[in-house]
Amino acid sequence: MGKRDQRRKRQRAKQKAAAKQQRVSTGTPAAPERVLYPNPDKPLIELHFNDDITDDAKALCRAYWEFAQPGTWARNVAEIGQTTFVSRTVRTTCRVSLLTVVCPECTAPLTVTSRSEMSATGHWNDAFPQESVRARATCQDCRESARVEAAAAAALEKQRAVKATEQKIESASRWLARSLRADEPLTYPEPRQALALLAVSDILQRGNLESLGPLKGLTYTVTGSSSGDIELVREMYQEHWLAATTPASLDAFAFNDDGEATSMYLDAVSWTFPRWLGPTTREAITAVTGQLRDYLTEHTAAVAQIVQQLEAGMAVDYLNGLLTNRYDETPIPEHRLPDAYDFALKAIQNGYVLEQVIAVAWSAAASSVAWGQRTPGLKPGAVASASVTNLERRIGYAKDRPVPHYDVPNSVPRPAMHGTAVRFLAEREEASTALTLFKTLHQRVNSRDALELDHDLAETPEVEKEPFDRDKWLSDLLEGKKEPDHTPAVTFASVLPTGALSIQTATTRQMHLEVGSMSEGLPLDGTATLDALVPVFEDRETHKPNPVATRMIELLGGGYGIVNGTVVFFQTPKNGRSPRDLDDEHQALIRAAHTAATTSADRSAE
Repeated sequence: MGKRDQRRKRQRAKQKAAAKQQRVSTGTPAAPERVLYPNPDKPLIELHFNDDITDDAKALCRAYWEFAQPGTWARNVAEIGQTTFVSRTVRTTCRVSLLTVVCPECTAPLTVTSRSEMSATGHWNDAFPQESVRARATCQDCRESARVEAAAAAALEKQRAVKATEQKIESASRWLARSLRADEPLTYPEPRQALALLAVSDILQRGNLESLGPLKGLTYTVTGSSSGDIELVREMYQEHWLAATTPASLDAFAFNDDGEATSMYLDAVSWTFPRWLGPTTREAITAVTGQLRDYLTEHTAAVAQIVQQLEAGMAVDYLNGLLTNRYDETPIPEHRLPDAYDFALKAIQNGYVLEQVIAVAWSAAASSVAWGQRTPGLKPGAVASASVTNLERRIGYAKDRPVPHYDVPNSVPRPAMHGTAVRFLAEREEASTALTLFKTLHQRVNSRDALELDHDLAETPEVEKEPFDRDKWLSDLLEGKKEPDHTPAVTFASVLPTGALSIQTATTRQMHLEVGSMSEGLPLDGTATLDALVPVFEDRETHKPNPVATRMIELLGGGYGIVNGTVVFFQTPKNGRSPRDLDDEHQALIRAAHTAATTSADRSAE
């Protein structure tokens, strides 16, 4: 410490000599006198004034900082003036250097701006250092320098973090884009997976949503359990039937040191259908709904079995919830859960509906709890295990007596695919009934006695055409007169692209105009007494596809393919093609074909 003081003294001596030499050479006024306390011979502090300080402020600052012995000020602040005014003036117009207390970083004298700061250094006492010592804290300049360096480092780190975040966002976006652009799979999923995908389609369609999820934020399940949902999206993502999409946060992905996404958490991203099904979400939903419905139509028995399995699981959930929530019992032991499921499934397979199994489960739980209350010293889980045994017994007892129907309480979770499966089976039942009715009427019409067709039903008489008068035709054309419609009236059926069916009576020309300016007759080989009029050269933009009419033509024995626009059906004689009125039996046949076609057509627009 002594060498450092000597070095400072030599530097100050050189500075004084240089200043004196400059004053002599330039004639500048002498530097202001240094203010040192307690005395200039052995100073401990030096008072520095700001350049713009007034004489009154100087006097105030001198009085404020003056002392004879360390630890005791010459004056109290109140003796100098109003306390707040004095403190503010001192802080803003001067500073004090502690000549013997140096900064541990730069070794410059420590500076303070108030008596409280002086006391905070820990040296304002009788033992004020007479020789240079290191302060416990750095000086203000060092602190400011450290603050600036820390701010610069923080800004640099923030910039790096922003860049790293942007890189992660780009990598995650590429991951999601690849998922959406996945190739079309070569095979269909299993019926259970297809049913779950159809449930996802229903959720998106009914809610007008672009995506499902994230799974961990859903208040319901698709398959019946969270683990089942995760397994579903894992398999369907790998097989390109589902695609990961937004909304998703960066926390949904794992990244390597280079900021590239390496994996994702399946329950933290949203899910939609990949774009091989359609360029937009709506079109993809329409396509996947049609494909999966057609696929599941071939596996209706499997769908019915899945419904039974789901309902058995719901019955077990009800029994478990009844024990834990209502009776405050322990849940069914793990080793008895398969037994409870098998008992409930067997009951449903034997003809009981879910509401009846719920009633039996309620009775089994109530009797088991009553037994537990009468029997002291039972081990935990004994009542729950007994309820499973009682469930099996009471299902057996119920074979010989009527079983009530209990509504499934809202507390029982309902898998989304259960509702989808129930609706699908109801639609298949409706379609089967409609198709059976159509086939019955179709067979009846086709088997009518040929003699009855030829003689009992009068053919629409031909109307004799008048000779063509060219001059009159040109005159009427120039005058804007419409050519009179002399074609005979006929009763026919028309099917609009929307699927709407109407039976109407109009002239033959008006019947043709109902289809369009360009149409052609289509004999229905499977129904000898029916023909159709279909539009020709119609595009899908102007004339929308008519899937209902297309299916009706197939049912009635035609092989035209997909038709667009409005299609007309009319009756013909067995050995001719001239239009005639639809009789009651043929109208019933058309309506039955329409019902069968409507129930089997794609319902994605519903």
